[in-house]
Amino acid sequence: MMATQSPSRPADGEPLSVRVVREIAAHDGVDPMDLSPPLFHCLDPAALDDLFEQTGRGGPRSGRVTFTYDGKRVTVDSDGEVTIDPNAPIDRGGSR
Repeated sequence: MMATQSPSRPADGEPLSVRVVREIAAHDGVDPMDLSPPLFHCLDPAALDDLFEQTGRGGPRSGRVTFTYDGKRVTVDSDGEVTIDPNAPIDRGGSR
């Protein structure tokens, strides 16, 4: 299976963590309320939301965060784009 990207942008005022839950649930073909394990088991949703909050001067932040959810690599960009790659190698933090 190939990586999937969300074609839409987040709704105004929608927390990024809610968008991530919706996108993972859609990818897995389940209702967001039935997502298992819950997102908070592998990532702090509030921290994700805070990461891309506007700057103190009201400007947007830029960047991306990648994490593993249920064996899939999930990348979230500051613009709200979510990429889910079920076949990506997962870095387990081993020595190099």
